[in-house]
Amino acid sequence: MEKSNPLVSIVIPVHNGERYIKESIDSCLGQTYKNIEIIVVDDKSDDRTLEILKEYGEKITVIPVEKQNGLGNVINIGIRESKGKYIARIDADDIMYPTRIQKQVEYLESNPNCVAVGGQIDIIDENSNITGHREYASKDMDIKKNRFLFQPFAHPAVMLRKSVVEDIGLYPENIWKVEDVKFFLILSTKGEFHNLKDTVLKYRMTYKTESQSKMLDHFKKTNEIRNWAIKELNIKPTVREYIIWNIQKVGVRILSIFPPTLFMKSFELFRKLFK
Repeated sequence: MEKSNPLVSIVIPVHNGERYIKESIDSCLGQTYKNIEIIVVDDKSDDRTLEILKEYGEKITVIPVEKQNGLGNVINIGIRESKGKYIARIDADDIMYPTRIQKQVEYLESNPNCVAVGGQIDIIDENSNITGHREYASKDMDIKKNRFLFQPFAHPAVMLRKSVVEDIGLYPENIWKVEDVKFFLILSTKGEFHNLKDTVLKYRMTYKTESQSKMLDHFKKTNEIRNWAIKELNIKPTVREYIIWNIQKVGVRILSIFPPTLFMKSFELFRKLFK
């Protein structure tokens, strides 16, 4: 691992991540590609997170900050401190497969018009058991034809071209839950998107902290960002997207009365049908 002149900066935001942060960092340290730095931005944890982070010594860079007003704020702190040409995202409860960084670097180095590359993901539960799999479209055209319906990437599985991220002013700040929706809509106007066909990440999905009202609120905020993009970015949904979008609105309201597990399973089925 080369911290003085890394090609890739892995940015991990964390708040009270004592249960899973070690798994996440260990998966970064276990990458086959070694020209990396690992930056962990601690968003005012009050559990054992900082104590665990100190055990890694100089293997990682830890930035403790006061509580921030949104995930975008936390990620941006890490990006501003980064030295790499590329920014790799991962959350504090997710796990990288060993060749993730190597494969994404190879793709970005060979495709200079690509501004962001993701990959396929496995879904894991609170005990790190694989419970499912999620597929994302690979080609730029196929990804962007659904930009008003679904996120183009699993956010923690994406690697970004830092120069372009800086050109658009980094992540949107001071907004909750939908900073990535706005970020990727803006970024989609600056270059090509791609998802590797390889499975690159274990994405942790639990439902204990998610309520129906939170899910409905998230979808409402997502729609506000989509409407903003139509007006401010001049990105127009196709007729197909517009029809499916309205079906989505009705479906979300109906499903919001059911348990979160059923809500998410229905969402995954909807994604497969209309991808």
